[in-house]
Amino acid sequence: MNLKQVSHIIALAETLSFSKAAANVHLSQSALSKSIALLEEEIGIQIFERTTNKVEVTPSGRHVLAHARHLWSEATNFRKNIEYLKTGALGGVSVGSGPFPATCYLDAAVREFHTRYPKVSLTLNINHWGNLLTELHAGKIDFFMADIRNIDDDPMLDFTPVGGLTLALFCDRNHPLVADDPQRLIAPTEILDYTLASVSLPTPVFLELKQSMGLGHNDTFAVNIECDDIALINRLIPGSDILFVSSNLMMEEKFCSNDVVKLNIPMARNRFGEWALVKIKNRTLTPSASLLADLLVDLIRTGSAADNEKHGFAGNKPLNFLTQNKPWPAS
Repeated sequence: MNLKQVSHIIALAETLSFSKAAANVHLSQSALSKSIALLEEEIGIQIFERTTNKVEVTPSGRHVLAHARHLWSEATNFRKNIEYLKTGALGGVSVGSGPFPATCYLDAAVREFHTRYPKVSLTLNINHWGNLLTELHAGKIDFFMADIRNIDDDPMLDFTPVGGLTLALFCDRNHPLVADDPQRLIAPTEILDYTLASVSLPTPVFLELKQSMGLGHNDTFAVNIECDDIALINRLIPGSDILFVSSNLMMEEKFCSNDVVKLNIPMARNRFGEWALVKIKNRTLTPSASLLADLLVDLIRTGSAADNEKHGFAGNKPLNFLTQNKPWPAS
């Protein structure tokens, strides 16, 4: 039995006419009759009662046709879904992200992707890069985006550089450092007396931030509150003396509202991280996952360039996707 034969018995059941059914399936009457007879012989059930003047479905044939119609429907859906998968219009994507890329870009990417491919299901995992790497190797996510400065060079991984964001320190509008003058120039050593909150930054990023502000080796500059839930940190800032290391892009709306102030601290440069989209080398992404990955790469690269243009300092290194001197693990 094959799907063509299934389509033949359905066509005959719908018309109860060999001539009409044959025309509908683009066969001669003799070819259609032979196809149906072979199917009846194969399954050992007479589906149709044939007389000179008419064709009728047998009682057993009605049960066969019920299954046949279900099978044909499933086959039709299968072909349609395969076509969707080839074009990325259907399927599922599981993507991971570090907290900064997620907060700054993932929402826009998901909205745009959902608009284009509303039938694709998405699973989003916002997590520490180490956990995301474990999930990637286990096949639980298709790819992830994160700062990769702490990821060892791994021949199994493929890295697509996407840029990174400028950083600054932020605090509540009534913080002692800015209460009298939000724009005043603050000496880096002044911040050492206060609690510092941040997502889990790679060690090189934190050291470079410290050096950029001109703090010395003996200056105790450390994160006191580390949390990868940025929304939670944002809720800690109002009415407290906590300082928050964050991106200019992510905090832009907050310090425009005058609730949060960006500290005016001299810095040699203000972009330190190296973001990339990470996947398993030679593991082919599904069409849907590939489309989402391409969308994210374009979105983050464009956003990184705009952020650097607006907030970047002259001492910043070129964005990693614009240079061949790659300061990230080799792919």
